[in-house]
Amino acid sequence: MSTDTNFPRINSPKISEVIYDILREKIVSHEIPQGERLDLYEIEKRLGVSRTPLKEALNRLEMEGLIQIFPRSGTYVTNANVEYIIESFDLRRILELYAVELIGTEAKEESLIELKKIVDEMGVLAKHPEMELAYPQYLKLDHEFHRKLVALSGNQRLRDAHERENLHAQMARIRYRSYERELDVAQEEHERIMQAFLARDPILVANILDAHLQRAKRSLLNDMVTTFPQTHS
Repeated sequence: MSTDTNFPRINSPKISEVIYDILREKIVSHEIPQGERLDLYEIEKRLGVSRTPLKEALNRLEMEGLIQIFPRSGTYVTNANVEYIIESFDLRRILELYAVELIGTEAKEESLIELKKIVDEMGVLAKHPEMELAYPQYLKLDHEFHRKLVALSGNQRLRDAHERENLHAQMARIRYRSYERELDVAQEEHERIMQAFLARDPILVANILDAHLQRAKRSLLNDMVTTFPQTHS
């Protein structure tokens, strides 16, 4: 792990949660890259924490599939290949479609308004003249849109499972492209999903969402293979 990676000092009663949040963000953003070995002693020193809360945080990260812990050789950031990303996208698709089934026509109006606000903000960013600068924020809003969509189901275990798989999709998108080359298509799909929600038509929501997620997977996998052909292995 690079000694240039910046870590803030921690002084909080929920130390393991803070450590988890810091490491999770650095892994998702690729500030700590895939395949890198974590220097636990260095992390303890930089954060000013002991090993126990660090281990608690690492266990959570391992459960999410963000790191792999090998007792005799160290702790490494997961290096996701094409097959791994395919599986993650497929699980995410199943989870989101199930969420739509659970939601049905029962979503509260205020929840849909909140969801639409995200789509509207994404629409503004999609028209930004400097897309390479706007795309990271667009990606965060996209992540939030799908999280909130699943949250409408009211099923916490479904939300937890989806968060794990959605993270891997987000990490891959950050790593393998500077910005979404089909952003206009993606934005149109988000808007159509939102329109179907507001029309209280869960079947139409599911159909558009299904096509949206399948297209997004194909687009990303094409970028992965083009940029790093060895990720097949």
